[in-house]
Amino acid sequence: MADTVLIVEDEPEFADLVELWVRQAGYQTIGARNGADALRRFYEDHPDLVILDVALPGLDGWQVLERLREFSRVPVLMLTARGSEAEKIRGLKLGADDYVTKPVSFPELIARVEAALRRAATSAPERPRRSRYNDLVVDLDDHRARLRGAEIPLTPTEFRLLAYLVERAGQLVTHDQTLKGVWGAGYDRDVHLLRMTVRNLRLKLEATAPGETFIVTEYGLGYRLVGPRPEH
Repeated sequence: MADTVLIVEDEPEFADLVELWVRQAGYQTIGARNGADALRRFYEDHPDLVILDVALPGLDGWQVLERLREFSRVPVLMLTARGSEAEKIRGLKLGADDYVTKPVSFPELIARVEAALRRAATSAPERPRRSRYNDLVVDLDDHRARLRGAEIPLTPTEFRLLAYLVERAGQLVTHDQTLKGVWGAGYDRDVHLLRMTVRNLRLKLEATAPGETFIVTEYGLGYRLVGPRPEH
């Protein structure tokens, strides 16, 4: 059965265009025109991915995203006219897997939908069940990360990034390698998205263990996971 995409968009003409492109790509679609309806359709129809606008009647996209992330890790792709860096950072912090601004290239949108679904479908048994670097533990089965026993509250994308870095702890990973490894093919030039996600992850790690350095930036090259220091 084809994957189902919930499209949350209050502009009917634009929503019809998005639904047309998504259906032509081989997916089933569900439509919602406001935040409350989006949550209802999500509960009832259990979609495999959500395309979510921010400016919605009633509950806005931020509120919908927050509620979805309380109980679900289904990929959420923000599709909005709000393209400031602050809003992109907000979306990623709240748990969005991707952030696309209008006007949008529909072929690119479909490529991002496909990439998000591929990432979600990656089965944990193909990778180690648990990765560890000193006192930092990433459990790939239950999608939880812990530092010295304390759970780190991560979005799905931040979790994938941390798992990728832990598996390569101490190694330099380039921008291209990280984008392809965490987001998939087609994201090798989206360095801005990578930088924002690294920034958010770094802040959460440092909030859990103040005063320690975890991710070092190798300017112009990439990143290296160097922490935490092992406790004795």
